[in-house]
Amino acid sequence: MKAFLSSLSRSKRYVVAELFLVYFAQGLSSIMLGSVLPDLRAAYALDYQIGGTLLSAQSIGYLGIGLLSGLAAIKWGLKRAYLILYYVFAVGFVMLLTNGSPVWLLAAMFLTGISKGAITDYNNRVMSEYANGSATPLNMMHAAYAFGACVAPLAVLACHKLGGDNGWRLALEISIVLLTASFIFGLFMKMDDDKSTKTEQNSATDYGFFREKLFWLCTALCFFYEAVEASMMGWLTSFYIDSGVLAADAAQIITSLLWVSLLIGRFSCSVIAAKFRPWQMITVMCFGVAAFLVLLVTGTTLPILAVATIGLGLCMSGMYGTTVANLFSRYPASMGIYVTLNGFGAAMAPAAIGIAANRAGIRWGFATLLIAGVLLVVSAVLNARYFKGRQHSKAVSRA
Repeated sequence: MKAFLSSLSRSKRYVVAELFLVYFAQGLSSIMLGSVLPDLRAAYALDYQIGGTLLSAQSIGYLGIGLLSGLAAIKWGLKRAYLILYYVFAVGFVMLLTNGSPVWLLAAMFLTGISKGAITDYNNRVMSEYANGSATPLNMMHAAYAFGACVAPLAVLACHKLGGDNGWRLALEISIVLLTASFIFGLFMKMDDDKSTKTEQNSATDYGFFREKLFWLCTALCFFYEAVEASMMGWLTSFYIDSGVLAADAAQIITSLLWVSLLIGRFSCSVIAAKFRPWQMITVMCFGVAAFLVLLVTGTTLPILAVATIGLGLCMSGMYGTTVANLFSRYPASMGIYVTLNGFGAAMAPAAIGIAANRAGIRWGFATLLIAGVLLVVSAVLNARYFKGRQHSKAVSRA
């Protein structure tokens, strides 16, 4: 990472600092939503189905912006588009604090989803360009998100101690302050001086990736991965509390273990990536996600839930960064569409959990994630077969 930073100009290092800070702020804010969801539902008298719909509204905003973020960068300039679309996250949080109408809350969550989708696109796009497709800077950037995420449940727990029943409001207010600080820091960067906007213009019509099997394999992997991640981000704390296994304070601490594990895993992936091929790492991680999901859904004691949570965090840690680095380096124009298609998984899964939980309880609702876990394994096996086939073809051609 030190060599990567030393290879950049001073202005680009400032941009990288902003990318890291923004991902930290969004990681903290996104997981705060899941951590305060039980309190928000109680404060506004919302059932599981409405809660799941709120999480899906965020994911719909996330996938809806995927095709428009590139156009916004061209029309407004990359820096202006980045800062505007980033800050609507804070606007959404302000809306969550001001009114409990379901329609108003849906609009607020939709705005946070727009921000998440745009920043996912821009951050990965800019960092991939700076890193020339190397997975290490990408995984380090995603580690900043994980660091913010692992702090979030502990921050919510502290806010509950300070604010009592209004602790969830205090947590969102702190998040708004952090989002605003990141926005102000970004005002002084020179993002428009890089080649990202030109790259978008030059590659806007390069849609050859649609014919490539690799694109669809990576899309399937991240579709089911994001279904799991979005559900874990939104429902995990509620699952712990409402299943009756953990008290509220313990649930926040165990939730933070997921993101501590993700943080450790993303640092580890930066080292492991130098020794193993991406498809090998992805295969192991997908099987691990499926196995630990089973353990989480069936677990009824604190030790089992802790092991399942830590295992999930470690196995989820490198999925997105590894697949993005592999795909984006070959097809720069694919990122917006890639984010959009993957967003359908993130949009569908939380709502499905909410509907199932309303009818059969939170544990059975959470069990619907096992479907995504199985399909994730299937996608990983097909991905491994694809790369093994390529290796065999190269060996035959050399012979």
